Amino acid sequence: MTNHTLETVDRRRQAHADRKRCLSAQIALGFVVLLLAGTATAVECPGTPRTVVGTVYCDNLFTLWVNGRKVATDPVAFTPHQAVRVAFEWDGTSSLTYAIQCEDYASESGYEYTGSTRPQLGDGALVAAFEDGLGTVTAASWRVYTATFGPTDTSRSTGCSADNLGKCVVENRGMPEGWTRPDFDDSTWAFATPYSAAEAGWGRRPTWSPEEGCCTLTSPVDRSSLGCDRSLKESECLDPRVEFAGSAAGFIWAADLERDNRVLFRYTANCVSTSP
Repeated sequence: MTNHTLETVDRRRQAHADRKRCLSAQIALGFVVLLLAGTATAVECPGTPRTVVGTVYCDNLFTLWVNGRKVATDPVAFTPHQAVRVAFEWDGTSSLTYAIQCEDYASESGYEYTGSTRPQLGDGALVAAFEDGLGTVTAASWRVYTATFGPTDTSRSTGCSADNLGKCVVENRGMPEGWTRPDFDDSTWAFATPYSAAEAGWGRRPTWSPEEGCCTLTSPVDRSSLGCDRSLKESECLDPRVEFAGSAAGFIWAADLERDNRVLFRYTANCVSTSP
């Protein structure tokens, strides 16, 4: 074996050893990250009662519960795509479990605008942020469960389409009992799928005035204008583009933006109480 060959072998051995050391270092770093994640210091509860204010935007309709108590329901069933300011009282000494039912409008076929010449599948979206001092915003860490899904793959394969709605089937998977309560076990639920604003979309922009209330309401059946709703307050007709500008809150939904129709979301903001 020549000196040149020996040098080549030595370099290969050295490179192999370097790769092994690098891999070992990466594995060790991974274990450290996991260890730190598991032993991170818990957030301390404020310790005093307070009013928590939040903003919720759901395409199209939401209901919010906190620690099992209903806090708010979206007053607009379809469009405009408006955000709603919500508020609830918190003792400041316990964790907060947020539960949101969000529904993208869908008929029995899974389509919207079924009374028009252009039925289509809508897409859902949820964005929310809460000023609870615990940094609660919608993100991929939220859990999701799809209660209704459709049109199903089977119905599509047998002829379901925008031109043949009678063949379309929506699957109703039911509502899990007690799913809004803090003690509900959501460990089997999937994690939320994050989406960009371009993917989910902000939809039809709302407008509000003291004289007319919330405007640009439309029908989910035939696209016709429904005018304005003077009963709605400004806090119920907010432009989500403005409300979430610069926010850490992100769009989330289940895995299928168009066919996951009624989706349940859960997130627990944990904190440790130091009160006696």
